[in-house]
Amino acid sequence: MICFVDHFDSFSFNVLAWLMAGAGSTAVQRIPVDDVAAMRKLRSGEFPVVFSPGPGSPMDATESLDLCRAIVGRAPVLGICLGHQILGVVGGWEVVRAAQPFHGTRRSIIPDASSFFFGDLPDFKAATYNSLALRARPNVGKASFPVRVTATCEFGDVQAIESIAGIKAVGVQFHPESFLSDDISGFRDKWLAYATAWMKTRDQSSATAPLLMPS
Repeated sequence: MICFVDHFDSFSFNVLAWLMAGAGSTAVQRIPVDDVAAMRKLRSGEFPVVFSPGPGSPMDATESLDLCRAIVGRAPVLGICLGHQILGVVGGWEVVRAAQPFHGTRRSIIPDASSFFFGDLPDFKAATYNSLALRARPNVGKASFPVRVTATCEFGDVQAIESIAGIKAVGVQFHPESFLSDDISGFRDKWLAYATAWMKTRDQSSATAPLLMPS
């Protein structure tokens, strides 16, 4: 099971549909961010987690920040928009005003060829709906969970980050589920395949692993 932490964004169910289109037999369970009991159970690191887009600043998403700190490096993580910023903050980065804070625009995304999730993709167009962006602090390399830039846009804003070591985490500032975005379902499928393989490895080491919560 993959757990989708919903920050009550207007795009949340579009993202869910986009994920489920590639999930096959893997269940995707929605966890409302205000379900504090479920959020705290997720800190066990038993399941991959997707952090949804959402309104406001990542500094206000305290339950998600605490969850991300607890599981990052222990379970696969995907963050989209606000979720991407949450991952960046946990990685020691700061949140600043975006260079061109216009919503519903198509940006040119330039991926890093060395990226695990984007390295085999050419430049593409994707939708952005953000007024905030991530920026590395000078001492970011000393963070307990360091991340690196793996895609930018033509204005220089960070559009994707990935963990440097350990179990992989990835964040994207853009909205891959949007009709304004080019089809990059290959990115989704690669993350889902990675998360599914991780769960199989986990299950092999604990054949009786309990379900965290009812489906």
